[in-house]
Amino acid sequence: MKSIFKIIKATFLGGILFLAPLVVLLVILEKGYGIIQKVTLPLVNNLPRVHVLGIALQELVGIVIIILICFIAGLLARTAKAKNLIQKLEDGILSFVPGYSFMKSMNENIMGIESKEDLKVILVPTDAGLQFAFLIEQIDDNNFTVFVPDAPNPWSGSVVFVEKKDIKEIDMTQKQALACIRKLGFGSKELLKNKL
Repeated sequence: MKSIFKIIKATFLGGILFLAPLVVLLVILEKGYGIIQKVTLPLVNNLPRVHVLGIALQELVGIVIIILICFIAGLLARTAKAKNLIQKLEDGILSFVPGYSFMKSMNENIMGIESKEDLKVILVPTDAGLQFAFLIEQIDDNNFTVFVPDAPNPWSGSVVFVEKKDIKEIDMTQKQALACIRKLGFGSKELLKNKL
């Protein structure tokens, strides 16, 4: 009975961790859209009341402006000064947010953004057999910190410390491993062919 409750609790908390960034993004977009509508209202009031695909011209202008702002912000984020500022924020503040680095890395992979900080995918032994894990850091010559994600939600899992002899290295990208975990192991036949 305790194990069922533990599974339900872990799944529920994993769902919250998965949904939290999406909810924050939706709130930010909604607030931004509200601000843009207030700015565009005086401009669009002078235009004829036209609907394009069921969307009023004012809403369409607001959506286009938000897309442009996001695009311009993306261009600015590629500059050296912006990268420097982001790195300072991550090192100084965001590094203290639990799981930030891992979530950032996973989000980059989910969105298809190449990251220099791609976590190395390994297999580690558990009571149930070998399990996907991500190599976080090397503690000393013989010990490593690894994150073992849960399935189907890799946002939750366990931080474990393993010896070098227990780590099985595999040639796989973080993106491939995350996709396999989310699909409850489907596709592992092809991914792990001749690797076990």
